[in-house]
Amino acid sequence: MRRLPRTTATAAAALLLAGTVAGCAEETELTQADQSGVPTEELVGETMTLTGEVQAVLAHQVIAIGAEDTLVMAEQLPEGIMVGDEVEATGTVEERDVFTVDDLESLQAATDQETAQLYVDRGEEPILVDATVTAAD
Repeated sequence: MRRLPRTTATAAAALLLAGTVAGCAEETELTQADQSGVPTEELVGETMTLTGEVQAVLAHQVIAIGAEDTLVMAEQLPEGIMVGDEVEATGTVEERDVFTVDDLESLQAATDQETAQLYVDRGEEPILVDATVTAAD
């Protein structure tokens, strides 16, 4: 697949376009932008707002939202947040490996062993950090 060069303005436009799609167990805007061919390095450092259904509450201040389980590292989560809740998260895009083998035990306490292992094995990916998370209207 041939990648066309994009400017930051084009990347921002793609993110805005992607931001018009939200809903129950759909891909988040970050996943859509990542899969659209926009190079990850153009997303890193951008502020983005994602809306999606909570798929997992994984660790202290870390949730997964949307069909592709986009990881959100929150400054603070809404009290009582649960799987299935619709949330809006605004934060900064980073690319990193969130969970390592050292996190496996704590992930197993929040999920099952297979799911915990999947998160450990994911590697580097675009995520949202320093996010403010609120219940979606």
